[in-house]
Amino acid sequence: MRIHPCRAALSVLLAAAILVAAPLVRAQTPSSAAGAVAPSATERPRPSNKWRIKFDERARSDGTVSFRIWPRDGAPLQVDVPVVEGQSENRIAASARDALRVALGKGFHVEIDDGEDVLVKARRGTPDFGVQLLGNTARDVDITLRRE
Repeated sequence: MRIHPCRAALSVLLAAAILVAAPLVRAQTPSSAAGAVAPSATERPRPSNKWRIKFDERARSDGTVSFRIWPRDGAPLQVDVPVVEGQSENRIAASARDALRVALGKGFHVEIDDGEDVLVKARRGTPDFGVQLLGNTARDVDITLRRE
């Protein structure tokens, strides 16, 4: 499959823009505004000290992958990962790694494994946590979460 040179150049520019903007990715907690529904304890995934997020397939549209991180005894944290049409599973995983690193901070180690997997580990002294996939608007991108 040949990719048109303009499309390839645009993909590189957009990927670079995402990397530059990664520190600006906001970690959000659920809104406390009137009408906002607090997540129930039944939604909370069973905690672990390590999670694997596996990405599969190339993005067929722009979109956002949204995760909720559940500290054992804390309020959940939302992390949004921008996805650009044409991004490979490896590039999406790298964007997710960067966004999670910024949002979670020093208490966690976030790394790439096998190119398309992101490992999120609690560092010593950080309580176990849960990871939940809230949504994915990027067409054809498959995401699997697994406790390890």
